[in-house]
Amino acid sequence: MIEEQKDERRRYERYAVRCDCWIEGGDASIFGATADLGLGGVFLRTAVPLDCGQQVDVALSPPGQSSRVLARGIVTRSVRPTRGRRHGVGVEFLDVIDGRDLLSRMLGRRSV
Repeated sequence: MIEEQKDERRRYERYAVRCDCWIEGGDASIFGATADLGLGGVFLRTAVPLDCGQQVDVALSPPGQSSRVLARGIVTRSVRPTRGRRHGVGVEFLDVIDGRDLLSRMLGRRSV
Protein backbone atom coordinates (compact mmCIF):
# COMPACT_ATOMS: atom_id res chain seq x y z
CA MET A 1 0.00 0.00 0.00
CA ILE A 2 1.28 3.47 -0.88
CA GLU A 3 0.87 6.15 1.76
CA GLU A 4 0.87 9.83 0.86
CA GLN A 5 3.52 12.07 2.41
CA LYS A 6 2.75 15.81 2.58
CA ASP A 7 5.08 18.80 2.53
CA GLU A 8 3.88 22.13 1.13
CA ARG A 9 7.34 23.03 -0.22
CA ARG A 10 7.29 20.21 -2.74
CA ARG A 11 5.94 20.54 -6.27
CA TYR A 12 5.14 16.81 -6.39
CA GLU A 13 3.48 14.51 -3.87
CA ARG A 14 5.68 11.97 -2.13
CA TYR A 15 4.67 8.41 -1.35
CA ALA A 16 6.06 5.81 1.08
CA VAL A 17 7.39 3.60 -1.72
CA ARG A 18 10.15 1.18 -0.78
CA CYS A 19 12.70 0.14 -3.40
CA ASP A 20 16.44 -0.27 -3.68
CA CYS A 21 18.27 2.99 -4.35
CA TRP A 22 21.83 3.86 -5.34
CA ILE A 23 23.07 7.42 -5.11
CA GLU A 24 26.49 8.33 -6.48
CA GLY A 25 28.15 11.70 -6.34
CA GLY A 26 31.64 12.98 -5.65
CA ASP A 27 33.47 10.32 -3.65
CA ALA A 28 30.29 8.79 -2.21
CA SER A 29 28.37 5.75 -3.36
CA ILE A 30 25.31 5.08 -1.19
CA PHE A 31 22.95 2.10 -1.26
CA GLY A 32 19.75 1.73 0.72
CA ALA A 33 15.97 1.52 0.63
CA THR A 34 13.94 4.61 -0.19
CA ALA A 35 11.90 6.20 2.60
CA ASP A 36 9.68 8.08 0.16
CA LEU A 37 9.51 8.74 -3.54
CA GLY A 38 7.76 11.12 -5.90
CA LEU A 39 7.89 12.31 -9.48
CA GLY A 40 10.24 15.07 -8.41
CA GLY A 41 12.63 13.26 -6.08
CA VAL A 42 13.50 10.73 -3.44
CA PHE A 43 14.41 10.57 0.26
CA LEU A 44 16.83 7.87 1.37
CA ARG A 45 17.68 7.02 4.97
CA THR A 46 21.45 6.69 5.20
CA ALA A 47 24.31 7.19 7.64
CA VAL A 48 26.36 8.83 4.87
CA PRO A 49 25.60 12.55 4.75
CA LEU A 50 25.92 14.44 1.47
CA ASP A 51 26.27 18.19 1.07
CA CYS A 52 23.26 20.17 -0.06
CA GLY A 53 23.77 21.38 -3.62
CA GLN A 54 25.83 18.34 -4.60
CA GLN A 55 24.83 16.82 -7.96
CA VAL A 56 24.27 13.06 -7.89
CA ASP A 57 23.21 10.14 -10.07
CA VAL A 58 20.29 8.06 -8.80
CA ALA A 59 19.27 4.50 -9.71
CA LEU A 60 16.02 3.01 -8.39
CA SER A 61 15.19 -0.70 -8.61
CA PRO A 62 11.66 -1.69 -7.60
CA PRO A 63 11.17 -5.19 -6.14
CA GLY A 64 10.57 -7.86 -8.77
CA GLN A 65 11.61 -5.64 -11.70
CA SER A 66 14.63 -6.10 -13.92
CA SER A 67 14.52 -2.49 -15.18
CA ARG A 68 15.57 0.59 -13.26
CA VAL A 69 14.83 4.27 -13.07
CA LEU A 70 17.93 6.37 -13.76
CA ALA A 71 17.98 10.06 -12.89
CA ARG A 72 20.29 12.98 -12.28
CA GLY A 73 19.56 15.06 -9.23
CA ILE A 74 20.71 17.54 -6.66
CA VAL A 75 20.85 17.06 -2.90
CA THR A 76 18.30 19.45 -1.41
CA ARG A 77 18.18 18.08 2.11
CA SER A 78 20.70 16.43 4.40
CA VAL A 79 19.25 15.32 7.74
CA ARG A 80 21.48 14.68 10.72
CA PRO A 81 20.39 12.06 13.24
CA THR A 82 18.13 13.06 16.10
CA ARG A 83 16.62 10.95 18.82
CA GLY A 84 15.02 7.98 17.10
CA ARG A 85 15.87 9.13 13.57
CA ARG A 86 18.75 8.30 11.26
CA HIS A 87 20.63 10.41 8.74
CA GLY A 88 18.82 10.99 5.49
CA VAL A 89 19.36 12.55 2.11
CA GLY A 90 16.70 14.24 -0.03
CA VAL A 91 17.37 14.46 -3.75
CA GLU A 92 15.40 16.51 -6.26
CA PHE A 93 15.37 14.99 -9.74
CA LEU A 94 16.75 17.36 -12.36
CA ASP A 95 16.29 14.86 -15.19
CA VAL A 96 14.83 11.35 -15.37
CA ILE A 97 17.17 9.81 -17.92
CA ASP A 98 15.56 6.39 -18.22
CA GLY A 99 12.53 4.65 -16.73
CA ARG A 100 10.01 7.51 -16.59
CA ASP A 101 7.15 5.04 -17.27
CA LEU A 102 8.43 2.69 -14.56
CA LEU A 103 8.57 5.58 -12.09
CA SER A 104 4.99 6.43 -12.97
CA ARG A 105 3.87 2.82 -12.39
CA MET A 106 5.75 2.68 -9.07
CA LEU A 107 3.70 5.67 -7.92
CA GLY A 108 0.45 4.27 -9.22
CA ARG A 109 0.07 7.00 -11.84
CA ARG A 110 -1.00 6.64 -15.47
CA SER A 111 1.54 9.11 -16.89
CA VAL A 112 4.47 11.28 -15.88
